[in-house]
Amino acid sequence: MRRSICQAIEDHSLLKLDYGDRLRIVEPHIYGEDSRGHELLSAYQVSGGSVSGEHVGWKLFDLDKVRGVEVMPIRFLEPQAAYNPGDRTFTRVYSRL
Repeated sequence: MRRSICQAIEDHSLLKLDYGDRLRIVEPHIYGEDSRGHELLSAYQVSGGSVSGEHVGWKLFDLDKVRGVEVMPIRFLEPQAAYNPGDRTFTRVYSRL
C-alpha cells in the first residue's frame, strides 16, 4: 500500500480508498507518520462517502482504517488551495507533493 500511495502522489494520480465502510476518491497530498507512529494521508476528497456528511474537502485518513487502495488512471494538475506542505501533523514524511 505504501508504494501505491507514494506513486500516486508522485504522479498526481487520484486514489480510490476503501475507508471504513465507504469508498472515497481523493487527491493525495502528504503521506507519512504522526508523532505516535500512526500512518496518515492528507488528501483532498473529491467524491465518495463520508461519515461527517462532507463529501468534498480536506481529510486526514488513518491508514489503519484503509482496507484497500487503488491508483486511478486520472490525474489532478496541481495542489488544492490551502495545501500546507509543512503540515506539522507529520513528524515523518514518506511522500508529498
